[in-house]
Amino acid sequence: MGAIWLLLFCLCLLLLWRRQWRNAAWLGLPVGLLFLFGSLPVVDRLVWAAERPYVTSDLRQLPGADAVVALGCGSGVVPPNPLNFCLSGGGVNRYLTGVFLTRLGKAPVLVLGGDAEAPDSPGQSKMVPVENWIRAWALTSAMVTNLGICGTTHDEAMHCADLAAQKRWTRILLVTSALHLPRAVAVFRHQGVTVVPVGCDFQGSGSSNWNLFPSQHRFELWALYLHEKVGWWVYRWRGWI
Repeated sequence: MGAIWLLLFCLCLLLLWRRQWRNAAWLGLPVGLLFLFGSLPVVDRLVWAAERPYVTSDLRQLPGADAVVALGCGSGVVPPNPLNFCLSGGGVNRYLTGVFLTRLGKAPVLVLGGDAEAPDSPGQSKMVPVENWIRAWALTSAMVTNLGICGTTHDEAMHCADLAAQKRWTRILLVTSALHLPRAVAVFRHQGVTVVPVGCDFQGSGSSNWNLFPSQHRFELWALYLHEKVGWWVYRWRGWI
């Protein structure tokens, strides 16, 4: 990313030196936008502002609940992999936070989020190998289960609402990436599930530092931030929140 930006910047300077003002202006637009979104700490502050309400200094201060639900983040089932799964994104942080909460005695049940159907096991979620791994390594004494085959957070909320009704749960600790929490909490509450939000996988920093060369990391942050903002309005349009 930095090399591409530097090349475009040098070309822009060359056009200015040749007095090709119009071409320099057209090329200067992407150069400026790349610098704005990739070098300046705009997205760092936006993400941190969205995540800051969910900062918890000590998980021991959280109230007890009937279950801990750690939302899915893609298990990436890969049959040649010795573990038969490869956690992606914030998955590791979500599931380990859920395990840690049960080890603190906050709930007797750990519910892993949903995932797509496993290609080699029809009718079974890709989350099953993760569930089995947690059991095999005895990471928690809590009962471990998952929300089954799900494609969206809305699917997870519906499955969780059914499970909560069956088990007569009155409160759950909802664990997911802090940036995803506002949408997740809204859709779960819309399904009538009483949740206590627990943030993890924090991405923002509120940093005021800037770089000369655009950073790929900042564009990845923009992708996460816009995914949640657009996702919120899509969920509202569909009547899910």
